[in-house]
Amino acid sequence: MSWSELVGEALGGPGDGPGAAAVERFSVRPGEVLARVRGHEVSLIRTVWADEEWVQVCAALASQPLFRARLLSGELPDAAARVFGLLGLDLVPRGWGALVATCSCDHWRGRCAHLSVTAAALGAEADRDPFVLTRWAGRERRTLVELVRDLPAGTKGPSAREAALADDHPTRLSEEHPGAGDGVFAAQAQTADPLSPAAFWSAPAPPPPPLLPADTADRARAAAPGHVADHLPGFDRSEKPFSTLQEDP
Repeated sequence: MSWSELVGEALGGPGDGPGAAAVERFSVRPGEVLARVRGHEVSLIRTVWADEEWVQVCAALASQPLFRARLLSGELPDAAARVFGLLGLDLVPRGWGALVATCSCDHWRGRCAHLSVTAAALGAEADRDPFVLTRWAGRERRTLVELVRDLPAGTKGPSAREAALADDHPTRLSEEHPGAGDGVFAAQAQTADPLSPAAFWSAPAPPPPPLLPADTADRARAAAPGHVADHLPGFDRSEKPFSTLQEDP
């Protein structure tokens, strides 16, 4: 099965919408596919893998003579997708639910044709250069090949203890694999947490309210008209009364 078939199986084909000729611009960067389809801006966002996960998958590829030889010659056979999948790392996302997909068109009910066309364009690009998929997941061809080259055949991925140590000491992996190059371990903003639309669009927790000067309530009451001041709430009922004049209960 080709890379385009794998992408088509996971993300569907172009459907009845505009064809591939409608893709005016197409690019892939770590974590995001960007396209312009018939005047509309399309974005496909996926999870970018952490350093230790790349070491694990590259160790698995390096342990197989066929994959190691193909990678060192600058190739990425479509059968390698199974190796990624066995490690829980899907080089081709398993469906639209694994992506945050957006389009600037006004089609809000269901998936628009522009998204499907972009997915089809990604599959076609992957047939020409499969490493576009590793770039999308966070690794360029050069750094991926270097890491496979520096891991000897038969090497196993990091143990759970090593992965935990890597979380506490980000430089440990680069010390253990000094030949892998700085680019392999430089993605400080990457995350291994599954990315869902709800998590992507959720707002961060609001900051705590600012601390007000002790006389804020009195100053606000003094500046307000009398009939308004009588109904102003206090800013801090527990520490300071509304006014220096105490009212009868």
